[in-house]
Amino acid sequence: MSDVRTAQAQQRAPSGRESQAHPAENLTLEETLRVMDVARELRDRRQTAEEMFRRDEVRQKLREKLMKTARLSGDNLTEAELDTAIQQYMDRLHTYQDPAPGMNSFLAHLWVRRHQVAWTLATIAAAAGGLWFWFG
Repeated sequence: MSDVRTAQAQQRAPSGRESQAHPAENLTLEETLRVMDVARELRDRRQTAEEMFRRDEVRQKLREKLMKTARLSGDNLTEAELDTAIQQYMDRLHTYQDPAPGMNSFLAHLWVRRHQVAWTLATIAAAAGGLWFWFG
């Protein structure tokens, strides 16, 4: 009986080659694509973090340009005024404001929904044509 158990255990135990194979060697296409997506996401997050760290550098360069421009134009601006203006600009940089209602806004909404509007108009035209054909 113990010989049978030993033989079964040897059959179930992986061979030396299988146990030494790295799990990444046998990835399916789906798993490989998933790993690539994770790597791409990590790269994007790193780039976002680097941009956030460079924000102070961007502010400093903008401040220097504005000071130079103010001197050339003869404006008497203090560094505190420029820092306040830059702070207000940066605070509003990524904010959304609804567009003013009007014809341009209406046309933009129509353009965004052009496929839905076209299907609706085509359905109405087909229904009107059918009614005219059958009862006209």
